[in-house]
Amino acid sequence: MPEAPFIPVIPAGGAGTRLWPLSRRARPKFLLDLTGSGTSLLQQTVQRLAPLADSPPIIVTGGAQAGAVRVQLDEMGSPGSGVRARIITEPSPRSSMPAIALAAALVEHEEPDAVIGSFAADHLISAPEDFARDVAAARQVAELGYLVTLGIRPTSPATGFGYIEQAPAEQHPAGPGTDPAACRALGALPVSRFVEKPDLDTAERFVAAGTFFWNAGMFVVRARVLLDELAVQIPGLARGVREIAAASGTEKYDEVLARNWPTLTSIAIDHALAEPLAAAGRVAVVPASFGWDDVGDFAALARQLREWGPDADGSDVRVLGTSTVDAIGSAATVYGSTDRHIALVGLQGISIVDTEDALLVLADDHAQDLTRLVDLLDEHGRGRLR
Repeated sequence: MPEAPFIPVIPAGGAGTRLWPLSRRARPKFLLDLTGSGTSLLQQTVQRLAPLADSPPIIVTGGAQAGAVRVQLDEMGSPGSGVRARIITEPSPRSSMPAIALAAALVEHEEPDAVIGSFAADHLISAPEDFARDVAAARQVAELGYLVTLGIRPTSPATGFGYIEQAPAEQHPAGPGTDPAACRALGALPVSRFVEKPDLDTAERFVAAGTFFWNAGMFVVRARVLLDELAVQIPGLARGVREIAAASGTEKYDEVLARNWPTLTSIAIDHALAEPLAAAGRVAVVPASFGWDDVGDFAALARQLREWGPDADGSDVRVLGTSTVDAIGSAATVYGSTDRHIALVGLQGISIVDTEDALLVLADDHAQDLTRLVDLLDEHGRGRLR
């Protein structure tokens, strides 16, 4: 069993422009209940991770969302108690590596031997028992000195995800201080490289090869290992977050945070650590046994919600919210926050979002194009709608 304390880290940022107008700058995707479960994506994430933690999870979020995060945590517990979690507010968005590194530095400062696990606040995961088992395996591998990721076996040649390639043990060198045999005994595989979102032909080759996983952005590692390796790759970033952590709990913390944060390199953890450490034989992947979806756009939500097939009149319509809907021969997902009645005839594969200030009608197979439309809001003087 793992011996080092385990502390989950939940980066909670981003605007979720591919889910506009449900997701807005002031109320991003992770604060929303996108599937009618009664809980937000953030609340579901905390519910999964809290039972696995030896100390309260750390949520790293922006100042504009910190208040809403506190409210949602309080909603999860008995009145006035809420769920125990630590909220760290970042002064401005600087991608995933500074957010995770700051949490790691705070953990290292307080529990030097602890293992952290970074899990996005806005993903859907099924089979929580399998998730807990895979995280436990990743914890054990992380204690061997690896940066560990949980890889999702691809079910299609998706071009919206990055990929992780496992390496045959005989062709991949062991990194300093690592134990490949022990790693494999725990069910993990060595990683040779991370690949950015590929084109369709490349994705099809990856899936056919059978040696690739989707990159879900889940990483488990000793806090000290993360920071020591970051000190090699991006010294100023590691130095800056450690300086901030050293001031934690003192009256100087806010000043040290404000002074250092703008100087930290804005970079994703994949580029900062995962890619160079994979080349050095320091990354392992635990094949995930749970279901996963990053619900990155309305097409992904349609996959989650419209799954039971058409009714007698040929319609397959799921309604979330207050709108009433009549449909004939249509397949659609409707998100209604008004009392407007919606009628659909002969429309296949669409998503409708009806809010007080915006109405979106979107073909699911053009879901990735929504970001371009949202960018036009500022250009056309409608930035208030973002």
